[in-house]
Amino acid sequence: MKQDRLWEAVLDQIARRVRRQQFETWFRNVYPVLADPERIELAVPNRFYKEWMETYYASVIRESAAAVTGSAPEVFFAVDSTLAASSANDRQSETAPLQDQQASGAHADKSNPQDQASDEYNFSPAYTFASFVVGPANRLGHAAAMAVVEAPGRAYNPLFIHGGVGLGKTHLLQAAAQAFLQRSPRAKLVFTSCEEFVNDFVLAVQRGDLGAFRSRQRDVDFLLIDDIHFLARAERTQEEFFHTFNSLYSAHKQIIISSDSPPSEIPSLEERLVSRFKWGLVARIDPPTYETRLAIVKNKAALRGVEVPDKVAELIAENIDTNIRELEGALTRVTGFAALWNRPLTLELAREALQDTLFARPSVSIEDVAREVSSRFSVKLSDLQGRRRTKSIALPRQICMHIARQLTDYSLEEIGGFFGGRDHTTVMYADEKISELIKTDPGTRAAVNGVISSLSRH
Repeated sequence: MKQDRLWEAVLDQIARRVRRQQFETWFRNVYPVLADPERIELAVPNRFYKEWMETYYASVIRESAAAVTGSAPEVFFAVDSTLAASSANDRQSETAPLQDQQASGAHADKSNPQDQASDEYNFSPAYTFASFVVGPANRLGHAAAMAVVEAPGRAYNPLFIHGGVGLGKTHLLQAAAQAFLQRSPRAKLVFTSCEEFVNDFVLAVQRGDLGAFRSRQRDVDFLLIDDIHFLARAERTQEEFFHTFNSLYSAHKQIIISSDSPPSEIPSLEERLVSRFKWGLVARIDPPTYETRLAIVKNKAALRGVEVPDKVAELIAENIDTNIRELEGALTRVTGFAALWNRPLTLELAREALQDTLFARPSVSIEDVAREVSSRFSVKLSDLQGRRRTKSIALPRQICMHIARQLTDYSLEEIGGFFGGRDHTTVMYADEKISELIKTDPGTRAAVNGVISSLSRH
């Protein structure tokens, strides 16, 4: 395959893997110097372009090339300053129609700004304050987001919300945006991801259209930026955002920012931005507690119009403790499994539907569970397998049975047989009792979670 044809085929694969805006922004001005199955060398307009492509798109190019050639070539970038000049000239003809389109868009905003914002950002109707399940791990972020809607630019400015993936940051930002538009339908609002901010800025630089870009970002009443950690290593974009921040802050316009890390832990973020992000309120969102997870599962089910038995909701909440997206994914799998096979949504069906992702841990045996519980509760393994029924032995034994049900593939009879030849009804009773204690007794919940966490590291 000739070089040009190979690169065209690779570009076709890339276009399928990235969004159209990303493709137009970053790949339109990249030209192949060399393209073969072993090595791809690409010319880019400037150093910033080179660093960005190396950081975020080299792997995409490599994977796309592998799909075409069957091999994963090395990918290199080189700066060719002549590309910047030629691309600027090529885009002059685009500027006028683009400005006309932007002017038309601005007019549409004035006619019905709330509808326009909803269309543009595709706010989820499920992402409202009413549907946000509040718990100890997210109470501060939720209260602060509501407060800035009540008093934008005065309560907490900026509001910086950070936490791990899938913990509800985007939900809070969308809820604040929608609530703000309900209170002030003619106000100007920008809701964007940091990646989109960077892409729009780069496109504006290439088109010589920075004035319009700055007007869009700064002539607003409410700016919400999701995933600000994407600014890492984007030095020129950090400079632009710094001035955007200052402009809005000085005008007492509200800024809400989300990130997966607190300001001081975002790599390569300029100190002056770190300082400004701390001017307002920094609110952390932690993984939800068991009670919150259970409420989330029930809430998500209600929003879908699905009735989920308490035992099924408890099973999901007990075993998915990382983030809300995984909780929702588990719920989707269980309800989908029931609908697909036209079966009632029972605890047994839920275990069957989730066994591959939640409970299939072949490295954990009943012996592993028993040894870990024996060590944690300071009881002998022989006592756990014996016939003694004192409380100091019975509770750890029941915890063993409960965890064995969650983490192993053994049947009720096999688990009962290991623990002194007990029958399956004893194991079922133990499983149900510990499930209840996990909900009501913090000590039991901590002990069970501690055993499971320790076993997962084996």
